[in-house]
Amino acid sequence: MVRNRVFYLLTLLGCFAFSIAYVGKLSQILLFIVLFYPVLALVMAIVQLVFAKAEFRAERITIQKELSFDLVIRVFNPFIFPAVPLELMCILPDGNTGMFSEKRLFVSLSPFGKAEIPVKCRHKFRGSFNCEIKRLYVVDPLKIIRVSKKFNKLLPMIFLPRKLEIEDIIFKSAVEQSFAQKQMNSADKEDFSHVREYRDGDILQLVHWKLTAKQDELMIKQFDSINDLRAVVLCDFDQQNDIAGMTRADMVVETAVAFARTALEKGIHSTVDIGDLSSRPPLISDRGTFDLFFDTMAVIPPDLDTEDIILMIDKLDKSSAAVLVLITDKLSDELLERARNAAQQVTVFYVYLNILRQPLEYDLSGERILFLNVLGTSEDALKIAAENILAEMSEQ
Repeated sequence: MVRNRVFYLLTLLGCFAFSIAYVGKLSQILLFIVLFYPVLALVMAIVQLVFAKAEFRAERITIQKELSFDLVIRVFNPFIFPAVPLELMCILPDGNTGMFSEKRLFVSLSPFGKAEIPVKCRHKFRGSFNCEIKRLYVVDPLKIIRVSKKFNKLLPMIFLPRKLEIEDIIFKSAVEQSFAQKQMNSADKEDFSHVREYRDGDILQLVHWKLTAKQDELMIKQFDSINDLRAVVLCDFDQQNDIAGMTRADMVVETAVAFARTALEKGIHSTVDIGDLSSRPPLISDRGTFDLFFDTMAVIPPDLDTEDIILMIDKLDKSSAAVLVLITDKLSDELLERARNAAQQVTVFYVYLNILRQPLEYDLSGERILFLNVLGTSEDALKIAAENILAEMSEQ
């Protein structure tokens, strides 16, 4: 635009010199047109700015993080003159970096025209964010006049955690096998509290076949939760609001979701505690409670006031748990001591998020705890660590 303005001033000087050298109507008309153009352009730009509109096509977007998608912005020119061009200044997740950044979009519209601008987007982290159209600029055809106004159009976006795959290590642990056997034995004795409709994730051994035959619909025996042994997942969720902290927090969340989903698929109730001092961990007992838990984990704020994981272990009532899962990126004598003590009462999985792939400083062979060394943050890292544990359990 600076170059265009310099060119305009040179043209103005040329027209002025031409009008002096050749006195006549033509030179005067040319000089008048060149002098009057900025005023006319400014008036037209202001009028067009009042009429021009821009908006997001969607009202809300929910998508898994790391997935690419097209974000569509609609632009309208409900004016008799063309908009050549309109400029939008937006804050959007960049498709290459996966981070929110400032983007400038340009579009030319015919009189009473409209257009849709697709923008390739992707975001690296889960959470709740806002896309924004911050300002709208109108530029004259010669690009020497530019006027703008604040727009502040927001689009709420929720980026969901990845649903990592994990092997069936909870159900194959010794304690949970006894729990499953207890549940099957109770089912045989018809010792249950009530019957409900089948939900995804329920185990077929708990089907009430007599009632199913009568109602022609799968019915499941539901036991009192006081008799259910549970899986308890404790998360070291000490999030920092920077890239490293967000990467770590996402891995904690996704690992917790993987364990909770695996437990649910085998009919095992679970609780996931992130150390939030303001709320009590809900019991994940069916698909509905899991979906609610998943939605909550997707939008945990970065400034959450959390409790230290060692205090969480000390406060835990281990008599109500069959499996204890510790998810942390810390490996210390103090934490290992707590894990060993807990392993005397429950099956303990120590999930070490070794994001930087550092060599272990401890010899954990022969430990009663089941140690998962999760190397990196790839989708396969947790699955590989679980497969290694299953191989060790098979050897034993």
